[in-house]
Parts: sequence; structure tokens; C-alpha cells
Amino acid sequence: MEETLFETEEPRSRAEIARVLGAAAAELAGDGPVTLKSDGQSVTVQPPERPTFEVEVEREVEDDTTETSIEFEIEWEEADDGTQPEADAEDVVDVTPRPPDSLARFEVFRDRADEHRWRLVHRNGNIIATSGEGYTTKANALKGARSVMRNAPGAEFVSK
Repeated sequence: MEETLFETEEPRSRAEIARVLGAAAAELAGDGPVTLKSDGQSVTVQPPERPTFEVEVEREVEDDTTETSIEFEIEWEEADDGTQPEADAEDVVDVTPRPPDSLARFEVFRDRADEHRWRLVHRNGNIIATSGEGYTTKANALKGARSVMRNAPGAEFVSK
């Protein structure tokens, strides 16, 4: 049985499409939930660490009309209760997604000492901020990055 949880189809500029895809990509890169919103409807899903990713380009010809499409599909299996089968505690972290119009993204990576670190990277590639320390687990590095997300918006500037 198939159930459609969210669907939208409307003409948009290439820039608008890029913003929607970019916001989804940023949320996917952050290991947290992915929220899709359009016209008063929204859905939040939690993709696993390694879902199946499919890209399909189709050309359909009917009479004198040719329609070309690009379809991106990300799929994964869920247990009957909607959870991920056999999820590791390290992979499940409570998050608040950042706004879709963000000009930066958080990246979590392993350093040469095999510790997890985070960095905030502007869309032009410049590193804006780093964790400054290594974490023993990816989950702790994610918690550190999410703490900055939550606490920095109202931070004040202080000269010393």
C-alpha cells in the first residue's frame, strides 16, 4: 500500500527550485530530519544514514509535445511503527532544522586524529567557524553544532 504524505507541483524559477533543493540538501547533510513545506502543508521525515538515492531523467513524447523531467528520489525502509529498523542510538539526534534561506551549512567530519569535528561553511566555501575541539562520537559533534545553531542567533558582540 502506498500513501502520499506530501506532494507539490507548480511552475517555479530555476533559482526557487535551487533554494528548495538546497534547503533539503542542507538538512540531509546535517543528519537530522528533513522538513518539506509548500502552500500550508508540510511533512517531516527522518532519513537513515544511507538511504537509496535515485536520479532519473525522462523524455516523454506525446503527439507534437515533448516533456523532459528530472526526478530525484530518496527511499528507505521503515518499521511498521514508522521508525528506522535497527537504528543506532548515535544516529538518532533531536534537532531543530535551520531556516531554508541559510547562506551556510554545518559539516561534521573526522580529523586526522580520528575525532569528530564540525565546521560552519559559507556557501562560497569559506570556513566561518569550527568546533575548536575533537569529539569522541559523531553524535557529540552534532550536539555541539546544534548548540551553536540554537544559542548563536541572539548572541551579542563583545570587544575585549
